[in-house]
Amino acid sequence: MKISTKSRYGLRILTDIAVNMANNNGASKGRDIAQRQNLTEAYLEQIMIPLKSNNLIRTQRGCRGGYILNMAPSDITVLDVIESFEGKITFVDCLDTKECNQFDRCPTQDVWRELSETFRNKASSVTLQDIVDEYNAQNKNFDFVI
Repeated sequence: MKISTKSRYGLRILTDIAVNMANNNGASKGRDIAQRQNLTEAYLEQIMIPLKSNNLIRTQRGCRGGYILNMAPSDITVLDVIESFEGKITFVDCLDTKECNQFDRCPTQDVWRELSETFRNKASSVTLQDIVDEYNAQNKNFDFVI
């Protein structure tokens, strides 16, 4: 399983917005985020759609408008971001459906379920605030070139 580029960029963009808000700079303009993240504005807008649809961000209108978090960074998890782009994360599809002809007797089902739950638990335990705090602790230049 590979996490999509949109999920990775989505997390970077949310972190960018959170750091900007924490520095009392208010809303982040799309063109500024795109420039800091080395993205085109058109691609940034594609990434913003699922983030808005899942209520992770919202737009603020006006001369100081732009993108802001829709909730506290401590309430946004890595899992929230990934699932905004990927849908519900499970390592195999047959865990959520009984369409598999081996569903009732599959010897590997518990392994896949445990692996999926382990990933989901870890991803839901890491918040956007944790990422911002780590950045602040490292006192790095926040250029997001990953």
